[in-house]
Amino acid sequence: MTFKVGIIGCGRMASSIEDQEQESRRGGRRATPLVMPYCHAGGYTIVEETEMVAGCDISEERLSAFQKRWNVPRGYTDFRELIDKEKPDILSITTRPEQHAEAMIYGAEHGVKGMYAEKPLCCSLVEADAIRDAFERNGVFLEYGAWVRSSACYRQAREIATSGELGNVKSVLAFSGKSCNGHTTDALLYLLGDPNPVSIQGTLDELHPVEGDTSNMRFLDAHAPIRSAFVAFDNGTTLRVAGVGIQELELYCERGIIRIQNVAESLYVRKTDGRSRCYDPIEVKPVTHWSNTERKIRELVESIKTRKPGVSNLRATMLGTEVGFGLYESHLQGGIAVRPPIPNRERWVSSW
Repeated sequence: MTFKVGIIGCGRMASSIEDQEQESRRGGRRATPLVMPYCHAGGYTIVEETEMVAGCDISEERLSAFQKRWNVPRGYTDFRELIDKEKPDILSITTRPEQHAEAMIYGAEHGVKGMYAEKPLCCSLVEADAIRDAFERNGVFLEYGAWVRSSACYRQAREIATSGELGNVKSVLAFSGKSCNGHTTDALLYLLGDPNPVSIQGTLDELHPVEGDTSNMRFLDAHAPIRSAFVAFDNGTTLRVAGVGIQELELYCERGIIRIQNVAESLYVRKTDGRSRCYDPIEVKPVTHWSNTERKIRELVESIKTRKPGVSNLRATMLGTEVGFGLYESHLQGGIAVRPPIPNRERWVSSW
């Protein structure tokens, strides 16, 4: 069976992000462990069970370039028209987050079976609630664009953590992160097994209110770095962000520590013998990296076929969104702990 795909938003993440990555590498920057294809269209071209039937963009020039590059037969400037005429099984949502909710909800209510949505998911918890309700009501599956959850290195770390060799998972620590952009909170939740948060506390760097707004309800930048964060979960695990700028994470277990190094390049694992406070390195197999985009698309296809949520699913995405906005709420209340569900759900935080 072949699944028909529509792409809404034909710019960077849909089509050209890997050009940027390749240019950076030619300029001498050390390569990240990203394996191509990286963009959505590139992923669909190598997943044999999918076929791109149409693209949509408000820019006719960008739309035309996308169609020509990826041999996509039809183009639209209105996502509703694409959905109504093409009746796609899968939608890729790669517009700016300000436009996500409307397109995702319309697609869910008009026969789309699964969506691959870029991060951030949306601009408010009200929008997140509406997306969740539409997806659950219509049985739609979500694959979220925070790529680290789908990386080989994080999958290996989670496999080691759940093997029992290091004992029970206790806590996870990130050395940098941003509140609402998706990557950090999604990665940390994945390593912990996606538990339910019961307390969210944090402080952020400089915020950017919409000009003239004094309500603390509208902000122009979802990428406010986290100065500090502490989240407690219902299973006794915890999440911390130190805010010192290093793009690495550590997962703490009863008898060992797993460090994810150099933006998901490799693992460094240490284990205690239980007789001292010292931790000694243990050997782990080298990571064989794969295309995270291809992995996401294949797992979304599998969810549609089996009716079972994948790793980067709706529930996990909603947890990360709640934590991100919870950090805003805590910061704006002076850094006190707040409990989900987060209040002020209409607070709006743009991605730009």
